[in-house]
Amino acid sequence: MGNSTITLQDIMDSVSTIGDLQPVFNSTGGWADEPAITIGNDVMSELLSVRYPWKWNRLKVPPFPLNSLQQDYLSPIKNIGWLENSLRVDVNSSTYPPPTWPIFAVRDLQMSNVQGGFPYQVCWFYNRDLEMAPWPGAGKVYAQPIGAQTNPSNPPTNITDKYGTLLALYTFGTTGATAPAATYPPISPSNPNPDLTADITGQIVQDGTCQWIVVSPDAQGFRFNPMPPSGGNVWLIRLWAQKKAPRFTKLKQTIDPVPDDESKWFLDGCIAYAHRYSTNPQVKAKYENMKFAWQGSMADETKQNDREDESKGFFPDKSVMAPSYATDPGPYPYRYGWRS
Repeated sequence: MGNSTITLQDIMDSVSTIGDLQPVFNSTGGWADEPAITIGNDVMSELLSVRYPWKWNRLKVPPFPLNSLQQDYLSPIKNIGWLENSLRVDVNSSTYPPPTWPIFAVRDLQMSNVQGGFPYQVCWFYNRDLEMAPWPGAGKVYAQPIGAQTNPSNPPTNITDKYGTLLALYTFGTTGATAPAATYPPISPSNPNPDLTADITGQIVQDGTCQWIVVSPDAQGFRFNPMPPSGGNVWLIRLWAQKKAPRFTKLKQTIDPVPDDESKWFLDGCIAYAHRYSTNPQVKAKYENMKFAWQGSMADETKQNDREDESKGFFPDKSVMAPSYATDPGPYPYRYGWRS
């Protein structure tokens, strides 16, 4: 169930009652849904582009374990706008609840051969830009890391098949005798050549007792720094993100993820943007001021939502008297200098 019960049609019905804006929606030139849908998309994009983590737009990524000697991890998720924060959980610890430490979300990370027992940075990439490995071969064991004393030395969990299809490990087990490959439909019965343009995202590919899942190259995966060493802790990753702005294609769609009690800000944005489409020069001239006023009200709204105290604080990353340098920052992800 979504956040909203209000449709884009409801919003545009309210906008069109404003005298100056009635012609915008009554003279559509045969396109009954336009410019309403374009206005809705413009407003939704701008509403969710503010650098503020709306709680109603939060995405919780399904948790997953890190693999030994692996930086990159494929994912089926396609709607990440930006990463908010992350935790690594010492999931196999005998302590209950298991210890957790923060991982900082950053914009970009380069490939690196640096190993460290305590990964402390993460960024997202499109799957197509992540590093892939070939199939590890027959009879290779992918041991379940949850419950293991130390992280098993598993082969990489991102591979490509003979077609270049991206496969992510779905079920732990032992690989089969031949390399796994996704199944593509033939173009026609008389032409058995596989249709590599077909969307087979989500297909499960059997490989001995292992299973792989097909993921889209346009989905979004993750890179961590530093890479976990062989035989270290098993880190379960918890990630939170802000979602991309959804696209309207029909007026009967709700304005989800904007909740009903926040719909005023979406309505005000639609009123401002509707001025842009007026054929009356005097009405159209009000657009910039209307948009500026709406953006100001949006800034006020983020402040209203930001009344709760932050949990962040200040801490040093090294001694004041004798600076030290290390590639592994330890269990706490301290950085050079002071950080808030």
